[in-house]
Amino acid sequence: MIASALKKLLLKNKKLEFYYWYLRTLNKRIFLPKIKVMSMEETIIDLVKNDKSITRYGDAEFNVVMQKANPNYQAHDALLSKRLLEVLQSNLDNLIVAIPGPIYSMKGERLNAKYFWYTYINNNGKELYPYFKGRKVFGNAGITRFYLGQTDKSISHRIAKLLKQLWDKKDLLLIEGELSRMGVGNDLFDNATGIKRLLCPSKNAFNSYDAILEAAIKHGKDKVILIALGPTASVLSYDLAKLGYKALDVGHIDVEYMWMLMKAERVMPIKGRYVSETRDKEDYEIPEQYKTAYLESIIGKIGL
Repeated sequence: MIASALKKLLLKNKKLEFYYWYLRTLNKRIFLPKIKVMSMEETIIDLVKNDKSITRYGDAEFNVVMQKANPNYQAHDALLSKRLLEVLQSNLDNLIVAIPGPIYSMKGERLNAKYFWYTYINNNGKELYPYFKGRKVFGNAGITRFYLGQTDKSISHRIAKLLKQLWDKKDLLLIEGELSRMGVGNDLFDNATGIKRLLCPSKNAFNSYDAILEAAIKHGKDKVILIALGPTASVLSYDLAKLGYKALDVGHIDVEYMWMLMKAERVMPIKGRYVSETRDKEDYEIPEQYKTAYLESIIGKIGL
């Protein structure tokens, strides 16, 4: 009777159901070390104040490091796994290594995000945590995932405003997938001095890595380099930082910004862009009023 009543109560109260599940699975996490991750605000302030680059890791990159799985836009590559582990364990003064904030704290995360990350830690924590040895503090990879997973949307607008400081009155080099089209149709980069683009394959970008790095070195001097290329971006930002460039692995920054402008409540397709997280197909045609400026910003295509 008691068990049946508890079950009915849990079904009616999603938060109570979550905390019951959280306590039942606590033994899977209790022996794991505590990893310090900066807040999103602290991470951006460090980037701006100390003129650093950033490389970001999420579950996709961790899975590649552990050679457990690959995202649907990057086939298995042993060298990519090796390079991602190298970057994760690196220690450059001018580079922030960022991992998901929920690995440190679930504060502010929506219930579905909490389920996702606790489940991920339950299944992968013991294998993953040894890779974090040697670093006391990580940056927060969530700086480019600042909207959809947050319970307090006012934070999202504050983060977006802070992010714009990274390229204020500076020239940008965008290294992105062929259909990413960062900044097209929004004001995300309106405070930048100028924008140039290198277009790369939307899938299996790491296959063209050497050519992408060469082009970045050639065109990225005296520019802030923003990279949106999945796991390839994590490696590229590191290699460019070693060479003295300002390189930011920005991942879904433009998609999250668009979702914020749309006031989206879930993953949604975006007109004129490829969104890897949705199976819904949107029209990839660029709206006519943005087409000329976009095409004129392209200075090279690699692996296409």
